[in-house]
Amino acid sequence: MLWLFITAAGTGALLGLALLRVLPVLTASVALALTAVVLMTLGQRPLLEIIVCTFMLLTTLQCSYLVGFIYSSRQMRNTVTEVTYPPAQDNSA
Repeated sequence: MLWLFITAAGTGALLGLALLRVLPVLTASVALALTAVVLMTLGQRPLLEIIVCTFMLLTTLQCSYLVGFIYSSRQMRNTVTEVTYPPAQDNSA
C-alpha cells in the first residue's frame, strides 16, 4: 500500500511541475482510484478501509500536484529577466 502513496505523490508532483491542467490531473485521479479499488478488493479489504484509503490517495495526488504547481510557478517568476534600455542620447548642439 505504501508504494501506491509514493506513486501518487510522485505523479502529482510531476504533473504540477509540468504545468499540466485539468484533463491530465483528472485522468490520473480516475486511474489512481480505479487501481486502488481493484487492488484492495482483490486483497479482500473491508469496504470502509477501501473508501478511506482511496480518499487519502486522491488527497495525496492533489496536494502533491499543488505543491509541484506552486514550485514551478515560483521558478518561472524567478527566471524573468529585467529589460535594460540603452542610455538616452543627448541631441543638444
